[in-house]
Amino acid sequence: MKKSLFLLGVAVAALTSCTNNEVMEVAENRAIGFSSFVGNTTKAVTELNKDNLKKFFVFGNYGTGTWTPVYTNVAVNGGNVGDNSEWTPELTAYWQTSQAYRFAAYSDGGNKFANASFAPETQALTLTGYTVGNNDLIAAIPAEITSNADATKNEDVNLSFYHMLSRVKFTFTNTDSYDYTMAISNIKVNAIKTATGKYTYNVSGNTIDWTESTSIGDYNFGTLSDIAQAVNPDGSTHSVELFVIPQSNAALEVTFDAAFSDAAGEIAKGTFKGSLSYTGTGSSATTAWAPGYMYNYTVEINGNTIDPTLNQKIIKFNVDAVEGWKDDGNQTVTPSKQS
Repeated sequence: MKKSLFLLGVAVAALTSCTNNEVMEVAENRAIGFSSFVGNTTKAVTELNKDNLKKFFVFGNYGTGTWTPVYTNVAVNGGNVGDNSEWTPELTAYWQTSQAYRFAAYSDGGNKFANASFAPETQALTLTGYTVGNNDLIAAIPAEITSNADATKNEDVNLSFYHMLSRVKFTFTNTDSYDYTMAISNIKVNAIKTATGKYTYNVSGNTIDWTESTSIGDYNFGTLSDIAQAVNPDGSTHSVELFVIPQSNAALEVTFDAAFSDAAGEIAKGTFKGSLSYTGTGSSATTAWAPGYMYNYTVEINGNTIDPTLNQKIIKFNVDAVEGWKDDGNQTVTPSKQS
């Protein structure tokens, strides 16, 4: 007998944990330049990576104690990641001699977030009241940089970006005949969609913290028109995926509708829910979705999941016999030589 609903959460390894930097050519002037690095991630949703990062926004301050600002949420345009191409800030700032500089940057696909701020004294980038949407969110804070006595000889600022959000995927499986149709719709998770994210520099590893809020809403994962069919020719599964605010998943549930049909019409339909509680290795063994991690929940649903009485109607087969071969005698073949 089939299980009525099966959900399994799996945390995949951290999406970006690289610290390598790609260094651009040294600019022969006092203008502050940037180079950047973004690790590769598994392709599923439209994430930001080394191939498609084209813009980020930067903060910068110098001077220990006073921390004079030189960049406040300024756009920087690429350029390509890792090929020594030039990244150009839309506004220009200049190196002062022998000064300590602290920088921070973020990108969510090219959109400026007005409520972003940077505290240079604590090296913390804060995104106040960030609402997760269809875009990835990455951030970077390098170690403090001390400018040269000859300010024309400073190298570009190297930035390594890390993912601040989590990714949640639902993969639906089905063992019914491909002649049926199993449509999955209204796949939703009611959870925190707006929160304040803080990315802080730490010499042993930068940290990402999200302050949970009361801003709850539906993540709408969408529709799968038919999971009673083979895996797609390109190898992709019957899956839907979204970026989410990192948060506790202990009390979260997924809900969805399922409709089972054959060529003659609908056979059964129903609404289902399942627990998303999962303790992942990326969240220090807590029941939560961690920043920079992806989670795949697998759901098996068949016709008899929707209507248990179909268990008694499953078409099965018996094999009565396999007919043996009949011997029709021997025939001699006389060969002739060909000219």
